[in-house]
Formats: sequence, C-alpha cells, structure tokens
Amino acid sequence: MRLFCSAFLFCAAVSAAVAASILPNGGFEEGLTGWVTRDAMSQVSPEAAHTGKGGLRVTDADAQKGSDLTSAKLPVVAGQALALSFSARAQGDFCGVYLWFHDAAGKPVKDEAKKYTGGMPSVGVKKGAGEWTPYTLKAIVPEGAATVAVWVHSWGTAMGTADFDDFELAGVAGDARPIIGVQPVVTANAAAATLPELPARKAPPVIILKLDDLRQIDGKVHASWIKIADYLKNRNIKVSFGIIAQTLGEATPAYTQWIKDRQASGEIEFWFHGFDHAVWTNEAGKKLSEFGGRGFDEQWSRFERSQKLAKEKLGFEFATFGPGGGGALHQDADTAEVMARDPAMKVWLYPSPIDASGRKLAAGGKVTILDRVWAVNLEAAVGNPNFQRFVEGYAKNPGRDYFVLQGHPTHWAGARFDEFVKIIDFLVAQKAVFMTPSGYAASLGGKPAQQEGGGK
Repeated sequence: MRLFCSAFLFCAAVSAAVAASILPNGGFEEGLTGWVTRDAMSQVSPEAAHTGKGGLRVTDADAQKGSDLTSAKLPVVAGQALALSFSARAQGDFCGVYLWFHDAAGKPVKDEAKKYTGGMPSVGVKKGAGEWTPYTLKAIVPEGAATVAVWVHSWGTAMGTADFDDFELAGVAGDARPIIGVQPVVTANAAAATLPELPARKAPPVIILKLDDLRQIDGKVHASWIKIADYLKNRNIKVSFGIIAQTLGEATPAYTQWIKDRQASGEIEFWFHGFDHAVWTNEAGKKLSEFGGRGFDEQWSRFERSQKLAKEKLGFEFATFGPGGGGALHQDADTAEVMARDPAMKVWLYPSPIDASGRKLAAGGKVTILDRVWAVNLEAAVGNPNFQRFVEGYAKNPGRDYFVLQGHPTHWAGARFDEFVKIIDFLVAQKAVFMTPSGYAASLGGKPAQQEGGGK
C-alpha cells in the first residue's frame, strides 16, 4: 500500500508540473548553447538529430577519460518529483545520463545508496541496432539540494559513439530561471593535447574522402570547393564530392564543365548526395531526412530525376550514393530497393551501422556498402575538422581496412582548413592509400566490404 501511494504521489507531482520543459536548448538546435563541455568528445551534429536540425553526438575513443557534458542548472526544492525524458541511440554500452544535484554552495548532493553511479540518479544508454530509443529518468529532489543539472557522461574505460536529442525536464517550477555556466575553450591545438601511441597495423588503411554538399552558387563553383580540389590534386590525393542534384537543372556551362573535367581525370568522383537534401515532416509531425520514410515511389522519383539531370548536364550517371542528414532516419528498406533497381548505382556510403536491408543488398553483390567508423572522422562537429580527435579515434581502430571520412569544405576557413591539412599530413605519413568510393569497391573484386563491428 505504501509503494502504491508513493507511486501515486510521484505521478501526481509530475502531472502538476508545467507541461513545457524549461531546460535550455534541450534539442541542441542552438549548438551547445546552454550546455558546458570540458572535452572534444561531445559535439552537436545534424547527423545526430532525432528531430530538428541538430543533436548531440558523443564519440569516446579514449580508454581512460570519459566525456563530460552538463546542462544549465535549474533551481529545485526538496521533495519535488522530476522526470527527465530524452531519445538516444548508441553503438555500445558505454555511457549514461544523470541528474546532478548541488546545494546552495555548489557542493554535490549525493545519495550514498547510489554508490555505483556516483550518488546520482542515472539511466544507462543501451546498445541498439542504430535505432532511436526513448528514455525516462525519474527522481525526487533530495534534502539539501538547491539546483539540478543534466549530465551526459561516458565511463572512463569504455568507448563508443552515441547520439542524444530532445531532452525535456518536467517537475521544475515554471518560473525557475536557469543558471547557465561558462563554456571553456576546448580546441585540437590546446597546449595540453598529446597524440596517443599508435598500435601497429597489418597494412596502411584505405582512405575515402567523402566531402558533402556541392551545389551551384550564383552560377559558379564555390571557392572552397576549388581550393580543396586544387590542394588535393597537388598532393596526388583522390577524393569524392557529393552533389545536390536539384541545382543541376539551372547549372551554367562553367559549373558543369568544372565537374566534367575532374570526373574525367579520375582525381574526383562525383556522387549523389540527394535531390534537394531537405528535411521533411511526416504525418505524425516527425522530421526525417530526404530518403527516410518516404516510400519507394517517391524515393525512386528523386533518384530518377537526379540521374536524368546528371546524364543531361554532366554526361554521366551517379554510381555512388550517400544520403544527407538533418533529421531522423537517413534511409530505410525502400532506399535499399531503389539502390537495387537503379542500374547505375554500385556503391552506398552508409551513414549508420549496417542493418538487415543493407546486409541483404550487399549480399546480392550489385552494391558495395561502405560504412563509417563514427570515432574516426575529419570533423568533430559539422564544419569543424579536429586533428586531435581524429588521431585518437584512428589509434583505437588498428584493424580497420578503410575509413570513410566526411567533411564540409564550405565551412573550412582559416584554422579549420589548417586542421584538415594536419589530418592529411598525418595520413600521408601513415602511408594511407586514398581512393574514390567506386575505385575502392572495384578493388574488392566482388567481395563485401568490412563493416563496423568487425565483419566482412
């Protein structure tokens, strides 16, 4: 009877709370505004979004240190019933979300009964098959607590990658004013940054540079694309550029000729990054990426229109596909069926761990699926190359045959381009072999590519 009453009182207290969450920037639509991170493991990315345009991606490739991201503090009083909800997906059991209470002097208020979670209420994020899962964490504000904050933390010796979005905290008074901390500066060039020891590899890795979002701007090729193409050509490094096909309809001769010349040279492969690269909203109000949940007919139409434009304007059809991000669900079984039926498509740059439809498609032999190791990438967040983070992830994956490295050159100005150059210098020193997606797929001789998790 006592347990029933406690549960009833908890639910009643939460129900009486203000409906709207007052947790600042719980959906990461404003980057990390309202949050404090003391490492480079926690970054906002459109590819980590469950809804909206951004989500939190935690990439922990450090066997000693864990990630550390804290929300704004919210005033509370003892006895309040709190309910934290959020969505997450993870590639391993390596992290959790906590409610962190402090007293008026800023000292943590801990529950000694929760010694295995640092004295804090918490919920562990479980490994899944790349699917988003809803989580709820409930707690009663303890005696002596004056504030509460949300803490996203990966454990010291564990490693992995996880995405988080849509944090909402119910039970805090509606007139509570958040206390937002000061964000420390965390950079790849920090004086304390040191490179990890690199384990021996059986062979140098193949590197596939996957650079996104090429489109016509005012009838021209954006200067950033010209800069990166010239830089890599001078270093005899092959690369691939993802085209948003819609702008081909109004492409100028100068724009299309620039693409045709480089495609013919073999130095750059131009691949299909989407017709409009736009997020759409389904009937349930959920925001999805261009090729998520749209059905076979609509997805086929987008492929068909794009291939027609490529053939007419560029003189070739796309042989490689890599869906754009920006919302939940980047692709589905219908996308796999489109890839199987499109006669020109040979390679799929998979943005998530391979699933059942992907394995079936790859087993058929028509399409080679190249997935990504999330911990090894050019950018720590969209548009921000990070040399230190890249090397840390690289050091943890000595058995990987190839890496698909994603980047967005139009964001690489000044120091950001310098970080990219440092990564290229490092890979050249590692004797990495740079290939286009189609080139690497052809080199496999019909064998399936290695997939994250160790399989071939």
